[in-house]
Amino acid sequence: MDADLESLLSGVGSGRQVELDELEQAYTSGCAEVLELEADALRTRRRLNELREQLRHVRTAIEWMQEQRDNRSATQ
Repeated sequence: MDADLESLLSGVGSGRQVELDELEQAYTSGCAEVLELEADALRTRRRLNELREQLRHVRTAIEWMQEQRDNRSATQ
């Protein structure tokens, strides 16, 4: 869609007559693409937050296991 919009706008800039339905179609397509990209961004942000939370749990497990190992070493 981006190339279509760029082509349309460059045509208008060069004096080409643009029909209303052509302009409306470009606007509608552009809005649909924006919504799709925003939805992708939200899904990515949600997945990123989930992954961060999972990694916090893994880090906590690592630290606990290191303490257990160090405690065993100290008592031997």
